[in-house]
Amino acid sequence: MPDLRIWGETQISKMKRDMDRRFEALCTDFGLPPARPFGEAGLSVEQDGDELVVRVAAPGLDPQDIGVSVAGRRVAIAARRVMRTGAGVRAESFRKELYLPCAVAAREVAAIYSDGVIEIRIPRRAADGCALPRPRP
Repeated sequence: MPDLRIWGETQISKMKRDMDRRFEALCTDFGLPPARPFGEAGLSVEQDGDELVVRVAAPGLDPQDIGVSVAGRRVAIAARRVMRTGAGVRAESFRKELYLPCAVAAREVAAIYSDGVIEIRIPRRAADGCALPRPRP
């Protein structure tokens, strides 16, 4: 098996982008809303000092219609968008969940919605290490 090689983050990210594009095309073919409602920029998780920072592109939402919850190592982001059209009212619901790489202080979460981006700051627990790379300057 000399051709066998271990995939790194780059290969897995490329595969995810390819799958996202295929699911979006499938949704479009059937007249459904896009499978990636939180925007093309997607999602990022970074470490900033003793905090994890989760950013999700979510253009066109009202901050009052966004909910964020943290339980254990799971972050859930839910939103509801209501659009008024000539034919009436159309509502869409979105939900995104991700698992964090380390234990966090779930009761000290702060979330801000600004310029179409949801930013969630979650303090890490001091005793737990985190396997995230530091953001580039």
